Amino acid sequence: MRRLNVAALIGFFAVGAAAVGCGGAAEEEGAPVVEMRPPTTQIRPLLDQVENDSRLVAVLRGPGQIGYLVPRSTRQGGDIVTTFTIKNVSTAPLAGFKVNEFWYDDNGDTLTGGQYRFKRPLFENEVVQVTLRVPRNPSATRSNYEFSHLGGVIEATEFDEMEEPTAIVVDGELVEVEPEAEEGA
Repeated sequence: MRRLNVAALIGFFAVGAAAVGCGGAAEEEGAPVVEMRPPTTQIRPLLDQVENDSRLVAVLRGPGQIGYLVPRSTRQGGDIVTTFTIKNVSTAPLAGFKVNEFWYDDNGDTLTGGQYRFKRPLFENEVVQVTLRVPRNPSATRSNYEFSHLGGVIEATEFDEMEEPTAIVVDGELVEVEPEAEEGA
């Protein structure tokens, strides 16, 4: 152990002496002088390359608010499929909007769950339909839902009625509104 410490100490001094020795004079004869300049990248040509349909939006920071209709759960094969209609009633778009679903048995133990994440910002007053799919468990008796976004938690309010999901128009054509793909359960 002592030899290892001595070897490390000698190595440290050797590297230090080499670093000091390489410093040399400010300008050596015949050595090229390199001038440092700031980068000359222009932002406008980069922005011109971005597709026209993309846009940056300021999103909500802190608690958000949504309204939703009572979720409908049905059995489809070996899965339980739950469908929500959700409306953003916040004052700004919600980035990273996420819904977590948890299923419990009679004793209150968590059995299974699913997650849905909206891929783009959920704009003000936008109405979307969310579909959650979890494996069916015969002892599952009740479920619970948790809403969140990148800026914080979400206060959810159950609505009695709501308009249809917001239509998306691309190049003057109506695009079929489909829920985003689910992420891993």
